[in-house]
Amino acid sequence: MALYNARKSHADRDGNPQPLSAARLGELVGTTKAQILAYEHGHRTPDPARIRLLAERLSIRPIDLMKRDNWQTWNVADWRRASGRTAQELCAELGISPKSYRRLEQQGIVPARRPRFLDDVVQALGIWHSILDSAMDNIPAVAVRRQETEAIIERLATTYVRRPGHWKGPSPDDPGVQRLSQLYGRPVQRIRRILTRVLGELRLTAARRERERVIADFDPEPSRQLKAEKAAERWEGLYHAELARIPGLLEGFHRSAQPSDTWQVLVALHEVEPRAGASWVPAPLVARPETLQQLPPSMAVRRTFGDLQALHLTPTGVRHVTSYQEFYAALYPGVRRPRQRTPRRGESNSLSPALFGLSITQERFTVPPQILERLVLRSSGTGPWDLWLSPTIRLTISASSGRPTVTAHDDRYPGDQPWPPPLDPVTMALRQRGTQTEGPTGATI
Repeated sequence: MALYNARKSHADRDGNPQPLSAARLGELVGTTKAQILAYEHGHRTPDPARIRLLAERLSIRPIDLMKRDNWQTWNVADWRRASGRTAQELCAELGISPKSYRRLEQQGIVPARRPRFLDDVVQALGIWHSILDSAMDNIPAVAVRRQETEAIIERLATTYVRRPGHWKGPSPDDPGVQRLSQLYGRPVQRIRRILTRVLGELRLTAARRERERVIADFDPEPSRQLKAEKAAERWEGLYHAELARIPGLLEGFHRSAQPSDTWQVLVALHEVEPRAGASWVPAPLVARPETLQQLPPSMAVRRTFGDLQALHLTPTGVRHVTSYQEFYAALYPGVRRPRQRTPRRGESNSLSPALFGLSITQERFTVPPQILERLVLRSSGTGPWDLWLSPTIRLTISASSGRPTVTAHDDRYPGDQPWPPPLDPVTMALRQRGTQTEGPTGATI
């Protein structure tokens, strides 16, 4: 029906109605009238190349030729065909092997070393991230994997969470761990470290529940017994809610997991503002150029102001940081975790972000708290310090009043020195002002 309507409503280049007969359309795409009618009546399905050619001849998008009544049930293969692309063409555009692409379409498994892979697929297919996510959920193998994962996690929790003694987590030889490794196409030790972390958190919840139950059963004071009984019920509900979340988190994490350096950038942006798009963070303060190239656009927006690149989190980036920080803590135990933006009692105000503006825009910019902290700790002073963010933008930072202040200047980096400088901006700032104590140099933020 979609093809019939497009054929009958066809117009010429000037917008004048020019309906096409089935025979004429068949001539334009190199097939017969009978074949066109078979497409229109649903007796035959054109291949992606023919869909693309029909769309070109009718001056519409390939997806406009698809029956979209049930588009919510489409999987990745359906959306690929709706874009008029063959699997071979998509492999070439994405730069992956046919085997890797088959794993995506048939099992919903993405390549492990491609942090921007889902963004590349979205761009190639011309769809939204939410649609791709739903399409992956609609793959039959993903639904089966989700059900099997739920059963495995339930058994692992029953086996290990209540086990007395020092917490070690599940054994790498456990059949459940081995099976999850097969299901997600990731190493056994990676799966085990994640499970040790999340089941360990579940164990703490179970311990709090059992403590309240003991009070409810044996405390001599009835009021404390009643209070403990209600608390035990709350911890019981929380335990089952956390347990039920684990399979979904495993699925989502293995679709979008980032390497440690990219994760650190997301953490730094989240520390500045734990919400999307509040302010911009100068890119040189949080990432190397090569890390910026790996950063998924769906998680962090990049924008150039003059000659300065800046970043902020997207709503997807915020959700990623808040949802998977325990997973990253398991995989990268030495990497910094997100911390509260508002200082707790006893914390220094230097941990608060410092805001500044630029003369070329009305947007708001922020120096992340860990940058300010490094300046203060490594210099043993209160500033001021100069940071060159670009060849024409210099920041002056001072902490003499107890709360860091930042001022931006339109300036010109000394012409006799190369740009970009060989050191990170913080080390460069310390050297420029000639502060007393410098600490280790050459470290990368």
